[in-house]
Amino acid sequence: MVELLWDRPIRDLSIVTIMRGTGLSRPAFYQYFKNVPVLVEELLRDLEVEMHEAATAWFLSEGPANDQIRESLGAIIAVCRSHGPVFRAISESAPHDAKLEASWARFMGSWDDAVEARIRKGQAEGFYQDCDAAMVARALNRMDASILIDGFGRRQQRDPEVVLDALHTIWSRTLMLPTYFD
Repeated sequence: MVELLWDRPIRDLSIVTIMRGTGLSRPAFYQYFKNVPVLVEELLRDLEVEMHEAATAWFLSEGPANDQIRESLGAIIAVCRSHGPVFRAISESAPHDAKLEASWARFMGSWDDAVEARIRKGQAEGFYQDCDAAMVARALNRMDASILIDGFGRRQQRDPEVVLDALHTIWSRTLMLPTYFD
């Protein structure tokens, strides 16, 4: 499925196209999925788990965690390098499909909650700037989604180190108190 999304939007996918590459029949598809959007929603749920696992270093860290921010962003970039077309396809299709829009909103909302909680923890520990944690989490996540989809959602991908450096700079300068910069 990911291979098909490198070069085309979700709206151009048919069950026949998807199944052609598997060697299975069309009825086999319907044993597991009602339609293509349901398949895409399932892919997004799987990627959500993978992405949260990628961010574990920062989510579970103590202290200023500048190295863990970088490690987690690097792991997230690695996921996006291989699954970027799924994120791009969903984000592009969501405004035109109510179910995908709800799935994308749920996906982003879960990130907002997790990042907000980690920001609040860093603030309570005295390492992160005093800010509206919910709004900053939302802003950082929307920026990340845009940058990651732009950088890794098509075959012609950006240099992952350049993207990592940019995102890490923004995250660390936004969150950490100036006394904790390397």
